[in-house]
Amino acid sequence: MHLIDVNVIESYQLLLEYFNTNTVFNIKKNRKEAILVSDNEAEENASLTCALKEMEKAGILRSCTIENEQYWVLFKSIESFNQTIELSGLVCAGIASVINDICDKLERTSEKCDPSSISEKDLKNLIYLASKATVNSLKE
Repeated sequence: MHLIDVNVIESYQLLLEYFNTNTVFNIKKNRKEAILVSDNEAEENASLTCALKEMEKAGILRSCTIENEQYWVLFKSIESFNQTIELSGLVCAGIASVINDICDKLERTSEKCDPSSISEKDLKNLIYLASKATVNSLKE
């Protein structure tokens, strides 16, 4: 439900948000649920279509045509798709430093992060912390 900068990555992100609560997408019927404001509908539809094709290549969606309309259907829940990532020691140390500094300030030792074993919980904590940051707090 956002205005996008007509690129595939932004569209992909909007579609991931859409598929968190929906299982079927059709550009004509559902685009306004993914993109609230439109500057250029044709370009945004192209971007959405490219993102949908990328999601299909990744195995997240399947597509089919019914009565001359293309539908994109979630293959399985977004949460059930796992990814494997490699992080350098420096990045792991940085993640742990940010989380552990906040944990110390909040006296929440149970949430501390081991830099030698970054987990999904640690990344969720980092996402939570980032979501609480404001432009003003980042300027300080």
